[in-house]
Amino acid sequence: IERMGAITRQLKSYARKSTDDHQRIDIRESVTSALSMMAPQLGQMKIRIEKSMPDSPVYIYCDPVRIEQIIINLIRNALDATQMVEDRRISIKVTEGQKVRLFVQDNGHGIDHPETLFEPFYTTKKPGEGVGLGLAISAGFATEMGGKLLARNSVIGGAIFELQIPRASDGLKAAE
Repeated sequence: IERMGAITRQLKSYARKSTDDHQRIDIRESVTSALSMMAPQLGQMKIRIEKSMPDSPVYIYCDPVRIEQIIINLIRNALDATQMVEDRRISIKVTEGQKVRLFVQDNGHGIDHPETLFEPFYTTKKPGEGVGLGLAISAGFATEMGGKLLARNSVIGGAIFELQIPRASDGLKAAE
């Protein structure tokens, strides 16, 4: 019953916060906003956050609430993955090319089963700590925005999650 309650709360939180209002936004502001929302959690933990973003705006066309939900979910997962690491680090990087790419990299244990990572209810967390919906929902949001969410292990250890999203000019076509 507790697990069903947790699943329902997570689904409701994702559904309720959606505005379905696609806008042209600067993804750098979404990263800053997501980090601001995570500030209480980040302040309690001994973790180093490294950011690398272009100096000028990087525009995408999306639902601003959903893009922040994706970023927050990736940061939360990175926090969980680094729990047993002494020198905890999370790197957040934004690059712009044909697509806008957001990378969230941690120095945790890495991904054990990448082939099942985005399946609903797949989790490596202990019962009661996670229901396995965050990445599945985030991947769905990315697809809705004309993008995709990818994951791989880093050669130096840890995991790298990559969100690819069309730039604003391309995003208008994808959203239509």
